[in-house]
Amino acid sequence: MQRAVTEILQAASLIDDGDMHLRRALPLEERTALGPFVFIDHYRHHSRRGIGDQPHPHAGIEVISYLLEGGVEHRDSMGFRDRLGPGDAQFIRAGRGMLHAEQPLSGRHGLQLWVSLPPELKLVEPSYTSLPAAEIPELAAEGSRLHVVAGTVDGVQGPMALSGGAVFARLRLEAGAARTLTVDAEVELGVYVLQGQARVGGTVLPTGALGLLSGGTQVAVVAEGTEAVEVALLGGGTVQGAVLFAGPFVMDTPERLAQAKRDFVAGRMGRLEGVPF
Repeated sequence: MQRAVTEILQAASLIDDGDMHLRRALPLEERTALGPFVFIDHYRHHSRRGIGDQPHPHAGIEVISYLLEGGVEHRDSMGFRDRLGPGDAQFIRAGRGMLHAEQPLSGRHGLQLWVSLPPELKLVEPSYTSLPAAEIPELAAEGSRLHVVAGTVDGVQGPMALSGGAVFARLRLEAGAARTLTVDAEVELGVYVLQGQARVGGTVLPTGALGLLSGGTQVAVVAEGTEAVEVALLGGGTVQGAVLFAGPFVMDTPERLAQAKRDFVAGRMGRLEGVPF
């Protein structure tokens, strides 16, 4: 059965100043989560101006960075340093809390995503994993390329081991091309349009739109118009536990949120260039 678009959410435009365009598709007033994903930021900038380039904390989530274009240098309070280029991905299981910073090496186009950890993993020890583009499966077909980062799409398992059965794939279609993806019938899924106009299950979605999908085993995507289209397929199992935000912390109880704030101020999440003071 083919999935249909049941609701369209337009990402909020948070910055659009000629150099940087930052859109946020989650959380929105209308919706907090898509599967285990609770945060979807889509950014593009031309200069080396950064988002999250100053040291800052996270707790209770997995933080995923995925680059479509450009480069960035990562460093964190666990001692990891890394560089990402086009098609590379990384994720931090922040757990009980850590600090990181991402310094652009050029202009960039990419996604930052947060997965809410289930209650039993909210306080795990932090860890870091990076995946070069060469390790992310690519499935080419006429006029299309599919990259499976996490979860299973078209029978291929992505290498990023995210929580909550998370699914994350990127599909690029040349102008006029079409592709039907095979997915798990039960998981909660949506399609976010990174570029161009995509017709998904008969509904046209513009750039910056998040289309929520019905159940089914197939997702049909068509590139509308005269330009190439790129979309991200996102979702997974329904988010577990309550989703309580306090800036960069996402916990399931008020007590855990309060503890995360105390741990950060006390330096128990580590230090990076003197933060916290």
